[in-house]
Amino acid sequence: MVEELRAVLIGRHHSGKTSVINTILDTSETEAEGDDHIKREGFIEGKKVSLVETPGWWKTFNPRDLSNISKQQLLLRISLISPGPHVVLIVIRADSAFTDPDERFLKEHEELLGPSVWTHSLVIFTRGDLIQREEIERRIREDGSALKRVIERCGNKYLVFNNSNHHDRTQVKELFKKTEGVVGKNNGKLFNIDLEKVKDVNEQWEEIQTRANSRKSRVQEERSILQEKAHVHGLEEIRVVLLGWVFCGKSSAGNIILNQDEFATGGRTRECSRGFGDVDGRKMTVLDTPGWWKYFASEFNPDFIRSAILESVSECKKLPHAMLLVIPADTSFQEEQKRITEQNMSILGDGVWRHTIVLFTWGDRFKDISIEQHIEAEGEALRWLIEKCRNRYHVFNNADKKNRDQVTELVQKIEEMVAENCSFRLNAPKICDEKSCLRNDKQEDLDMKIKLKDVCHFLDEGFKREAGEIRGKIEKLCMDILDVQLNLQDSWSMDDPIDLARDDSRRPLKAIRAPQQDTTSNPINALLVREFSRWESIIIDGVQESLQDIKSSIELSQAEKRQKTEDAVERWLQNCYHYVEHTIDKIRDPETAIRRKRLKIQ
Repeated sequence: MVEELRAVLIGRHHSGKTSVINTILDTSETEAEGDDHIKREGFIEGKKVSLVETPGWWKTFNPRDLSNISKQQLLLRISLISPGPHVVLIVIRADSAFTDPDERFLKEHEELLGPSVWTHSLVIFTRGDLIQREEIERRIREDGSALKRVIERCGNKYLVFNNSNHHDRTQVKELFKKTEGVVGKNNGKLFNIDLEKVKDVNEQWEEIQTRANSRKSRVQEERSILQEKAHVHGLEEIRVVLLGWVFCGKSSAGNIILNQDEFATGGRTRECSRGFGDVDGRKMTVLDTPGWWKYFASEFNPDFIRSAILESVSECKKLPHAMLLVIPADTSFQEEQKRITEQNMSILGDGVWRHTIVLFTWGDRFKDISIEQHIEAEGEALRWLIEKCRNRYHVFNNADKKNRDQVTELVQKIEEMVAENCSFRLNAPKICDEKSCLRNDKQEDLDMKIKLKDVCHFLDEGFKREAGEIRGKIEKLCMDILDVQLNLQDSWSMDDPIDLARDDSRRPLKAIRAPQQDTTSNPINALLVREFSRWESIIIDGVQESLQDIKSSIELSQAEKRQKTEDAVERWLQNCYHYVEHTIDKIRDPETAIRRKRLKIQ
């Protein structure tokens, strides 16, 4: 019989890890997940209970894009329990879909912690009071589902918690009983992670903290020199441009700056859009630009991205004061992102870096970690970017959008930068000639011998396959959340594209020939999987949020809910469709694309 319970909780953000701890300890702590209460202890029925909460993951991430500091914190927190946990509790919300990206994250945890993690794991479904037990069991039995595969890896061990009633001790007793079963099946062995790995991470963490403190002090000293000068030459009007990859949070950042819903999130961004407002007594103009592909070289960007950015900046009567390069704070930024970011920023000329501030969004996802620690932990590529911008960076807390202090500080940093450099001046490089562009596409950026029509084929086939999978998952979400059957059909097939935006300028794509070889290019295919899986997660997450809003509208009929649901699906998918269509068009006819560039820029 287990005399002490030591457990580690793993799960997505907002999965209910804190609520599980409250239920076990019979308390009502209200701290958000990931706050300072990482390890909590108590005595339950004469047993000492030690619980450690690990950082959660977000649905919009591919596990490969976890920041280094996320992986380090996972190991460090588990090591807080000595001599090791009896059980690993995988926390899943019963009222939310468990998706393929969630399963991929758990597999990533297996790589970090070792394959034995599964034999020590037990799944806890939270919010069991919001869904029928039969529905949970139906999802578990569903063939081919990510949830079924995870439950099977855990030896079909799971438990449903009613977190609305922390005083129900029956479910806690059941947890103790199942934990004893886990310990028995492992012959009393605890779950242990590699101590050498933990030692290495601890040493790295100490070095990271030293470098982070040094960077923070250096930035404060540099800012103090400029603050007085910026105060003397204060700006009455501030103009900023938001740059970054698609779905990085530019529109949300613009809304936070202006303190109003000026920019639509989740819709199509084919042109730049402007928003206006007053910030701290100054007129503020924010220019939201189309994002670039996150994983593809800049040559594969649809032409409308470059054209929209250059036209909007050059046609302004007054040029911008600052470029805000938007990057989610908890995502990985490695060499490939450095290369792609540098390529895309280069369209504004070499001098753009003197006028750029890196704006980290979703800084609230690491409440107990400073942005300097993230910068130092992530590695050389991110440090290069920060140095390229002369140590100018800022963090937004997206969970506290009404926090105006974070906007005031950003404005101060913009004024300091302008006091040092004056305003931005557009000095875009001339477009390269056709042969040079094609040579760079093949030799410098792709670094692989692949025909452009093959890439075009992979994009076409990859998108059709992904669209089909997304359609099926969205239809399932609609049934689970709204009990509404949609008739989406094959509306995103590239063979017969639907006019998602009622845009008469759209034209059907020409037939695309298959590559000469039957086998696809592994490097290109890998990039497609990463790009499309990221879009899939964001789209499904956005659609699910929209469905919850529709469900809560009691005044809507079933027909109206169905129509609003289809509109939400259409809005989220049209941006993806638009990017793929224009990328294929560009690759299929590079001569036309190059001539179009010359007309736009020269």
